[in-house]
Amino acid sequence: MSAGYLRDRVTFYSPTKATDGLRGQAVTYTTVLATVWAHWRGLTTRETLIAQGQQTLPAVRLVIRYRDGITTQLRVQRGDEAARYDIASVNDPDGRRIWLDLDLVEAP
Repeated sequence: MSAGYLRDRVTFYSPTKATDGLRGQAVTYTTVLATVWAHWRGLTTRETLIAQGQQTLPAVRLVIRYRDGITTQLRVQRGDEAARYDIASVNDPDGRRIWLDLDLVEAP
């Protein structure tokens, strides 16, 4: 993949524990970890993933330049869209630390 495919701006949010007055602690995603350029691609392989027995069906594949600290504990938002996504998996496809493939599922 070349850098020219990185056309979408995405923001990574890390979890922050906030105190809820009624129930104790709640987890919110308000801390911006990084904003990077990415290649955003919707997935249409739901049937294949169901046949493989996967419980979480990713809706989006995100490709970014390699960076440390990207884990499944983060959430992602594309541009100014309201929807946020949980990271289901983080993959370094060739092991060379050049690109990361992230599978995303829509956050509740």
